[in-house]
Amino acid sequence: MKRFENLKAVLFDLDGTLVNTLPGLTELVNQMRSDFDKPPLSEEKVGKYIGKGMFVLVRRAMTDSMDEPFPEEMFNLAVKSMARHVEAGRYSKGVLYPDTIETIKYVKNLGLKTAIVTNKPYQMTLDTLAGKGLLELVDLVVGGDSAARPKPYPDPLIYACEKLGVALEEVLMVGDSGNDSSAAKQAGVPSILVRTGWSEGVPLDEIAKRDEAAAMIDHLSDLKALLPATEGAHA
Repeated sequence: MKRFENLKAVLFDLDGTLVNTLPGLTELVNQMRSDFDKPPLSEEKVGKYIGKGMFVLVRRAMTDSMDEPFPEEMFNLAVKSMARHVEAGRYSKGVLYPDTIETIKYVKNLGLKTAIVTNKPYQMTLDTLAGKGLLELVDLVVGGDSAARPKPYPDPLIYACEKLGVALEEVLMVGDSGNDSSAAKQAGVPSILVRTGWSEGVPLDEIAKRDEAAAMIDHLSDLKALLPATEGAHA
């Protein structure tokens, strides 16, 4: 496949793209459900509910469904429960995928700017990144509460470009789900989907076709073959 040229920045999703956070999110979900005497959910089930931010995860996890209505009063109580457990910090913060650091370093060595653009709340994102050696490698972190609307809306990508000082046509979005590729499509940004995440239970091939993703890769390190071959090739 043809390499991406004229790039100035690469935007990365977090959960399922750079870090495997599913075990910890499952722990949080089940701590919350336990507060309401609900049985625990499996990692496989929680994986399908991840992607559209914490509020959507709370609703899906409490109803054990993708879109079943949930009374507002109960929802508010569940959100407070989740917030307490997040603040308590008694959950796994996730593990970097084996090729995350080397890939980010490769991107940086090309002279490209980097940003993490996630639907996870900003402070929770910083907690997830702490001690992993990744926060020091990126120029910007955009959380689900940083822009007016989270992915799949284009707002976080537009916000990231403004903060990085680059144009939308000069960036690439890398993620694992339709939230990433849909946000990219609406922003006019090319996207690459990596098969390491969960994609809300929807086959990644279907998502890539729907959102006209530029490529699908099996591992994050496969991104290197699609970027400019030498430093300065983006200028």
